[in-house]
Amino acid sequence: MLRKLLFMVLLMAAAMSAQDAVAQQYGLAYDGDLDTIYTVRPINQEEFRERIADWTARDWVMVSERPVVVDFYADWCQPCKRLDAILRQVAQHYEGTVDFYRIDVDKNSEISDVFQIRSVPFLLICPLKGEPKSVIGVYPQKEFIRVINQALSQ
Repeated sequence: MLRKLLFMVLLMAAAMSAQDAVAQQYGLAYDGDLDTIYTVRPINQEEFRERIADWTARDWVMVSERPVVVDFYADWCQPCKRLDAILRQVAQHYEGTVDFYRIDVDKNSEISDVFQIRSVPFLLICPLKGEPKSVIGVYPQKEFIRVINQALSQ
């Protein structure tokens, strides 16, 4: 019994250490909540409507107080997995000024249809004013920053 307890304590310590390492890798403080490690938060199409804009409305009206970048991805998509790591770094670059989200296209087909997403990864850059801009594919971090800056400055 004591061995099992000791094993469980060691296992929990190793898991916490791994989470701390991930947080440290991205320059974030780990407070026990995995959502604080990853600066690109997963949402669904209903949360999109609540946090960003009502995608079912005729006119695009942002409800977010900050510009937003949304990564439309699929779990089976290898380029999407590469983009995930790049986008986390880009999100750190914009920490506190731009919000970053992810939406699984397979689980949120209605919003994917509205934005006519036929290929992933697909980024939607939503400035506070004006229409959203889209980017398809994976690019280096500096290129994403350039494209986001350009979309937000218009």
